[in-house]
Formats: sequence, C-alpha cells, structure tokens
Amino acid sequence: MMPRPDEQQFLQQALQGCEPAIRFCQTLFRISQTLDDLIDKDKALTDSVIISAFWQALIELPANPFYRQHELYLRPLMAAALQDWRDSVALERSGSAHNQTLAFVLRDQLTSVVVQCAYLVGGEAWMESAGPQIRAHFHEDTLSDYLNDLKEGAHS
Repeated sequence: MMPRPDEQQFLQQALQGCEPAIRFCQTLFRISQTLDDLIDKDKALTDSVIISAFWQALIELPANPFYRQHELYLRPLMAAALQDWRDSVALERSGSAHNQTLAFVLRDQLTSVVVQCAYLVGGEAWMESAGPQIRAHFHEDTLSDYLNDLKEGAHS
C-alpha cells in the first residue's frame, strides 16, 4: 500500500485524530510496502530501508499503545491480511485471468484493518460511516489498470 500525499490528513479524519491508531496504520503500511517491494523485486531497496522495516515490525509496531491495547483484536486481522496478500501474489503469478481478478480483490486487505481501527476508535456507527470512504481512498486502482499493469509487467 503506497502512501498517498494526503494519507496523514485522511487517517487523521478516518481515525478521529487518534495519534496512536494513525501511527499504527502508517507503520503497518511502511512494513507492508517494503515486503511487497522485496517480493515483487520491482524496486531496489537499500539495506537501510530493509533494516528499518524489520525494526518497525519487531520494535515499533509491538510497542505502539493502540496496538498493545487492541492486540488480541488486531493480530488476527493482520494475519488474515498478510495471508490474503500472500495468496494474491500466487494468484497474480498464475497467469489465469480469473485468478488475477481474485488477486486484485485480495491484495489490499490492510484496508480492512484500517476499517476495524475506525471501529476501535469510534464504534460501530463511525465504522459504518467511515468504511466506504476508507475503502475508496485506499482502493484507488481500477481492475482494468491493475490487469494492464500485469500485462506490461509494471505492477507493484
């Protein structure tokens, strides 16, 4: 999940200004983008970037107060998102048009974690209100653009 220029402002609104929740999401995004770059091998990563991602995964994320408070709720969501992404890589590489469509659906499941963070900071009504906006914000790529990028070998 690549950061967008308005990501900080968007998360500020979606997560009701809860700084620990915002930092949790941003840390998760940085870790996941580094993992994606490592697996796709489409972007040269410096040793510093790789070590930083491990630092964030092993030190920063587990120490985040929002994560610590909600770990039992968030960890299974993170595990599901990671497995969905792993499956999306295999499906994407299969060459099957149907599997690549499935990959498109599965590849950005960290968005569901953000929706659940909205629930944790604002309750069910807030999640219901913010959920569609969160999904629209993070799922900006269209299926046709994604499939075209796969054909061109430009997908990351």
